[in-house]
Amino acid sequence: MSEVPGFDYGAILQASPVVLGMTEDSPAAVFSRLFDALVAAGRLPGDLRETARAAVNAREQAGCTALANGIAIPHGYMDELESPVVAIGVHARGVDCSSIDGQPSRIFILLLNKRDSRDHIRFLAAVNRRLIIPEVRVGILVAQSRDEVLRLLAS
Repeated sequence: MSEVPGFDYGAILQASPVVLGMTEDSPAAVFSRLFDALVAAGRLPGDLRETARAAVNAREQAGCTALANGIAIPHGYMDELESPVVAIGVHARGVDCSSIDGQPSRIFILLLNKRDSRDHIRFLAAVNRRLIIPEVRVGILVAQSRDEVLRLLAS
């Protein structure tokens, strides 16, 4: 991927927790589990968890972030963050997130970033370039490890 000064897609991915085998039954429960993963990994201070939830909920109310092909990229803005924070979830059966193709979402990429930063657009573009490839999506769905998911998203 082409390099943008000050933006390191690979470093953002490498710092991201990955939750495999998710079974939550609603988008809110999936997001909550991903927030928990961010806090546990030290990527999101615990006292900002509720701020993160509110930021993502505000964005979801403005418009659904579920895409086609089982992908959802919930995101929100938090001025308290210095750099993008990402958590990745893989859901066993999928959750109805009102996607544009009506399919349940199984791959979740939760993104939090400062409002005035362009890094969220750069990250969304970079991750989308990987997720449009069917083999990458299938690989993520059958991945057995965090490293395998990150390798597929980074390649």
